[in-house]
Amino acid sequence: MRIAIVGAGAVGGALAGYLAATGRHELSLLARGAHLAAIRDGGLTVQTPKGTLTSRPRASDSAEDLGPQDVVIVTVKGHGLPALAASFPALCGPDTLVVAAQNGIPWWYLYGAGDGVTPEPLEVVDPGGAIWSAIGPERVAACVMEVLPARIVGPGVVAHTAMPVLAFGAPRPGDHAEKLAALADSFNTAGATARLPADIRVPLWSKLMLNMAVGPTSVLTGATMGAMEQAPGMVAVQGRLMRECLNVAHAWGVALPDDIDERLSRGSGVPGHKPSMLQDFEAGRSMEIDPIVTTVLELARRRGVPVPTIETLWALTALKERVARA
Repeated sequence: MRIAIVGAGAVGGALAGYLAATGRHELSLLARGAHLAAIRDGGLTVQTPKGTLTSRPRASDSAEDLGPQDVVIVTVKGHGLPALAASFPALCGPDTLVVAAQNGIPWWYLYGAGDGVTPEPLEVVDPGGAIWSAIGPERVAACVMEVLPARIVGPGVVAHTAMPVLAFGAPRPGDHAEKLAALADSFNTAGATARLPADIRVPLWSKLMLNMAVGPTSVLTGATMGAMEQAPGMVAVQGRLMRECLNVAHAWGVALPDDIDERLSRGSGVPGHKPSMLQDFEAGRSMEIDPIVTTVLELARRRGVPVPTIETLWALTALKERVARA
């Protein structure tokens, strides 16, 4: 298949490395800056726990250069998507599948969300419906990165500290089954773990519970995953955040299991890792507050679910970002 990855940074670069390793696909990357220049000059290097993957995918900063694709995997963070809306028509033919690989509640969430739910954009992450109009929810699927703690080591070099675990699925179960099965098979062949759950919203919310518990809290504290796990009282705070997320998911009909205590007792397994939201804050980049936190507040409001801990977290994290950027 012709596959383009839009936003080939840490996560996108890691996914590209695994797809390239299969030799099955014509792979292209939409990237920018020094990372793009390095990939053009020397290829892409992905350092994994099981060895190093090297490849030389086509790379550009122009969607027009890459042309129509069979699959477009979007790893740009949710709050950055509206600015890229104009790029998608050049990448999409009549049958192109767009796979959204982002943290948080996505722009397409209300499409196929159940009986009585109006399919419409979520204004919080898609102002004016720009992405909804440019892509169309009927051609979208999701990739939930259940495990992929990735970072850019240097231009053209990406590393991750745990083997990827990915979940693929469409907003309406059963849609795009053939292409999603082919993608999952490619990642499994390359050594990652990819699965096709019956309802993609279950792993989406499960990952969101973790993002909610560790992302904003790491920004407020400056702590790594391990430091938060060891701090007195911190696990209890994370548990309250996850519980409120779980309640919102249940209010929207998502059959999410209550495994909070087990997950917290197990720990992250990557104690030295800085959550991506903290990495963005320290680098002066915009953070995923809206996809991870603000959208949950909006969905809670629509269903009348109390989320006082999340409301407090949102206020503190948003203020910290405003002060830091002032």
